[in-house]
Amino acid sequence: MLRHAMTTFSALLKEHRSDIIRLLKQHGEMTNEALAAALGLTRVSTRRHLEILERQGYVTYRAVAHGRGRPSYYYSLTAQAAELFPRSYDVLACELLQMTHECFGREGMLRVISARAEQVLRHLAPQLAPLDFAARVAKLAEFLIERGYLAEYEALPDGSFRLIERNCPTINVATAFSELCTQERQLYEALLGGEVVREQRLADGDRACAYRIFPPSQQPTTNPQERSRHANS
Repeated sequence: MLRHAMTTFSALLKEHRSDIIRLLKQHGEMTNEALAAALGLTRVSTRRHLEILERQGYVTYRAVAHGRGRPSYYYSLTAQAAELFPRSYDVLACELLQMTHECFGREGMLRVISARAEQVLRHLAPQLAPLDFAARVAKLAEFLIERGYLAEYEALPDGSFRLIERNCPTINVATAFSELCTQERQLYEALLGGEVVREQRLADGDRACAYRIFPPSQQPTTNPQERSRHANS
């Protein structure tokens, strides 16, 4: 279900394929003949590279008919190919939060973070409301998987649950602004209707973000001081 942007130009099997990606990014659309000329390759060799890129999901094509002759094929990049190019979404997010803090203070920044959480709450809460507690945890994990969190959960012998996120798509922002993590924990409590205690945090150098989730009828068994420390982190 997950698709990770782990492929880079250096990871492509052939250097010429990365050149094809760059050329298509620059020109938008090119024929096999034009690509071959730009690369200094034969049309047969270029076509083979294009076929591989097409199978990998990075390249598509459209046929343009020319009367009775053979159609021309114009190649272009797919949406998936965008993953091969550097992005700076986390940098932009950090800068926006920092500017919000400078212009409107910490309270203004927290309002922005809360608004994001409320948007998720409005979307997901109606789906969780009719479910029992265990099903809510499962549905939340499913939602997080779709968002790239590499989430999993387990039911513990005492009736509580442990939710583990092995990836954080916003790790750089969360490291700079711990308020995001606090809001995440509070969001999970609002969605599930039970108490959520953070046990580990990727932004602190742990190998995963881990949460202990207690049903409404169950009191957490962790030390109160430890609960307070994690709740505010």
